[in-house]
Amino acid sequence: MYEQDSDSLDSLRESSALELSIKTARSKAEVLETIQTYDLSEDDFTKRFPVLAKVTQGLPDVPGEAVPPT
Repeated sequence: MYEQDSDSLDSLRESSALELSIKTARSKAEVLETIQTYDLSEDDFTKRFPVLAKVTQGLPDVPGEAVPPT
């Protein structure tokens, strides 16, 4: 498991809240806003949460756009 160097992700509850926010996001823009709220860079997010980063790839860039084909 990765060390958590961000104060906002020190607890399991906060990590779970991040995961839920990412999984319910409707766009990459929402994901970006969420990871910024938790003081994570995009690179840190990708390294520390690779499964969630993969989920994000299937989202449209902004809400209301069609989902890109897989």
